[in-house]
Amino acid sequence: MSSKTLLITFGSVLTLGVFFSLLPTPETATAPVATTTASPEISDPASFVLGPVQLFDGEKWLGQRYLEVRQGRISQISEHPIKTDLPQIEGEGRSLLPGLIDAHVHTYADALELAPQYGVTTVLDMFMSAQLMKPLQAGRDETPSQQRADLYSAGTLITAPKGHGTEYGMPIPTIKTPEQADAFVAARVAEGSDFIKIVYESNKAPRKFFPSIDEATLTAVIKAAHQQGKLAVVHISDQQSALEAVRAGADGLVHGFIESRVQQKLLDLMKAQNVFIIPTLAVHEAMTVRQHNAKYVLNRNDLKLSANQRHNLKQGFTQFNIPPALFENLLYNTRVMHQHGIRILAGTDAPNPGTAHGISLPLEMLLLQQAGLSIDEVLKSATSLPASSFGLKQVGLLKVGAKADLLLVGDVQNDLTTLFTPEKIWKNGVRINPIISAAASKVTAGLLADFAQSHKTIQGLGISASSDSMMQGQSSAKMSWIAEGFQSTGAIRVDGAIKPGFSYPWSGLTYLPGKSMEQGADLTAFTHVSFAVRGTPGSYQLQLFSAGSMLPVVADFNVSNDWQIINMPLSQFAGAELSAISMLLWSAPANAPQPEYFLELDEIKIN
Repeated sequence: MSSKTLLITFGSVLTLGVFFSLLPTPETATAPVATTTASPEISDPASFVLGPVQLFDGEKWLGQRYLEVRQGRISQISEHPIKTDLPQIEGEGRSLLPGLIDAHVHTYADALELAPQYGVTTVLDMFMSAQLMKPLQAGRDETPSQQRADLYSAGTLITAPKGHGTEYGMPIPTIKTPEQADAFVAARVAEGSDFIKIVYESNKAPRKFFPSIDEATLTAVIKAAHQQGKLAVVHISDQQSALEAVRAGADGLVHGFIESRVQQKLLDLMKAQNVFIIPTLAVHEAMTVRQHNAKYVLNRNDLKLSANQRHNLKQGFTQFNIPPALFENLLYNTRVMHQHGIRILAGTDAPNPGTAHGISLPLEMLLLQQAGLSIDEVLKSATSLPASSFGLKQVGLLKVGAKADLLLVGDVQNDLTTLFTPEKIWKNGVRINPIISAAASKVTAGLLADFAQSHKTIQGLGISASSDSMMQGQSSAKMSWIAEGFQSTGAIRVDGAIKPGFSYPWSGLTYLPGKSMEQGADLTAFTHVSFAVRGTPGSYQLQLFSAGSMLPVVADFNVSNDWQIINMPLSQFAGAELSAISMLLWSAPANAPQPEYFLELDEIKIN
């Protein structure tokens, strides 16, 4: 989550079914060490010899090496060619790295499949439903053949009633007092949390975004986590909160801060207590400067990015209006902390606006280089440092017995941008295959949907009523068919109410124009969308959702008692990925002067 707030809207829930999951922290089991005396079948795809390569083991460059993999684990590393009957893979002198670790993500949908496309073979997730977490943790201690990253998660985060983390509609337990800490943390551990994540804002914070637990409760939760043998990491968004979190015993801070430059007392305390930080530069850059993605990624057509990944990388937290110059504070703080020997871990906060799973970790690493870390230090921040900081024994280092999570790239010693075009990637010794993105549905000009018959649609998946009640909000929407349409028989009507109770209230009608919600529909050939509408007089919104995006692009329109045609230029929806539109939502505005309303809709067209 960003240091301000993670704007997950209902769109992600509608189109993806889930919107969170998490996982990070210590692995205590020691992996069995594979030996060269094992006798796997020669056809085993997870057994081979690779080399010669320039090998970075996660801590240092070892020079030219050959590496043997048996049944998904590294069984030998040698300066000399390895004589074996196993298949030989030429390294061509390329650089070989451990699979990368993204130390701050939020996992949903195909996140774990997208991450390895750019060499991210392990992710540390910072908040998700415990129910969703458990199945995704399976197999990570072994070496199954898989095409997804390993997941470690905090599970349910720890926050105050109505605190950050409660705004998404997903009911989560909250904590009020220090006396609740022991039982509360024990419940998270019982759910499978790999580590404990705590949301904290000081009473002295320059801006308060949500209610927060107090300092005494923070201290008690951290103490309880340590008694359970778990790391305690703290979400902060300002320096005062960071200082109090470290003073309370935090093992790590899972965001940097931009409102001020780091003071010596915080540096000294972090150094003395060996506290690490995951500054999440990429998401802060997307809040402020918003140039980094365009400079390195969005201007390239050779990168394996889907339409929705490109769309998300174009986004930013523009609603905060944060001065771009404040990003320099975060770069300065990261540099000075590093100079003081404080561990810096690379984490993206994907999939927040301005980020995307997988590709954003190399972008984060470039920002760490911009902050003043050397290339070798940056590589450590995404391999051995997160592994050692979170107690992950089988990943982050290329050593005998470790998982064969491997990333083969070009001359990364001199140019981190080679990470955008990896040569080969292995997860548990199995090659990662490129994801072939399904194309968005083609749409024919003219009528998309009419309702001459009950709920009839011409193109797409259909129309339905929708409200924030699915997220335990107070709004409502009920759809019905009526006989009197715009020009002929039939229209769709929604009777609803939009009420406070959810962070992003909505109520209205949703239309899915594509054959798949994941890929959406390609509207790039068109200039206008039109529809006939009447209803409770007032201002309403049409919201366009790009496939895979959590943030709609919104345009207003007015409704009267009489039928009228609304013809809206698609150019009004600047920022929408027209090549992959997953959903259109006609909604009453959140600030409607009267909560109850009705809308009647007919003849949805594209031209």
